[in-house]
Amino acid sequence: MLDWKSRFATPVRLKLYVMHTGEVRTKGNIHFNPKSSRFKEMPREDRFNPVFAFLVQHPDKGLLLLDTGLHHSFIGSKFGNFGRILGSMVRGRTESGKDVRSQLGTIGVSPDDVRYVLLSHLHLDHPSGLSYFAGSPNLKICVDREELKSAGAPFSFLKGYVKRHIEGVDFQQIPYGPGAPPFERACDFFGDGSVLVVRTSGHTNGHSSVILNAADGPILLTFDAVHRRSNMDEGIPPSGNYSEALSTMRNIGTFLKEFPQTRVVFGHDPDQLENLILAPRYYS
Repeated sequence: MLDWKSRFATPVRLKLYVMHTGEVRTKGNIHFNPKSSRFKEMPREDRFNPVFAFLVQHPDKGLLLLDTGLHHSFIGSKFGNFGRILGSMVRGRTESGKDVRSQLGTIGVSPDDVRYVLLSHLHLDHPSGLSYFAGSPNLKICVDREELKSAGAPFSFLKGYVKRHIEGVDFQQIPYGPGAPPFERACDFFGDGSVLVVRTSGHTNGHSSVILNAADGPILLTFDAVHRRSNMDEGIPPSGNYSEALSTMRNIGTFLKEFPQTRVVFGHDPDQLENLILAPRYYS
């Protein structure tokens, strides 16, 4: 069982680059779960929500990319690489130079330099930029096994998956080990306590979040386990399996109470965006 206190006592000199790759929008309060008894109380909101990719630079293990952000095809097409059906339901937008390949270039990194890609889940806005890494040598691409099942199921597009994004990809399963309370499962990705992947199911069956044991203090990347800070403030989880999503969000809240020094980047929070340190600057 992973002991958070002992891990955080020996941090690693990581660099975290936050790359804002564009925005997505759907009608209605997609960031709140409609099964909540308070859903109808929430004011209707249709803002665009930021889509991120994250680059972790490890001093010994190399470069790890977390999610891949939006593809540059959204510059010239309202459907981008979501396809006509899903692209009509989920509006994406970006600008020249915002895609992950371009932003990696601003810090002197090419797609071939990336050794690992870990996907939080496979909803359409998270592996949209995965094709930039097609054919990269010695690249390992990891995702939860339950997420692969969901994305490969018949009619998975009805749940927000684009099979074209993942066709032909040789995925490796995240090697989860025993739990790390309050989380049900955890993976010490590099084996040195620097990058801890935790299963945070609910939004999807195979959703993962990441905790970085960085020198200036832990960093929690919630991805879509918590879309916005308002999810936690209001006690309403994001869309998905309501009971699992609520349990996961409460587990995150428990973790943050025990380790209040943790810096948090939420999955799609437009209110947090202006306060984030974005690439080419970095967190450490």
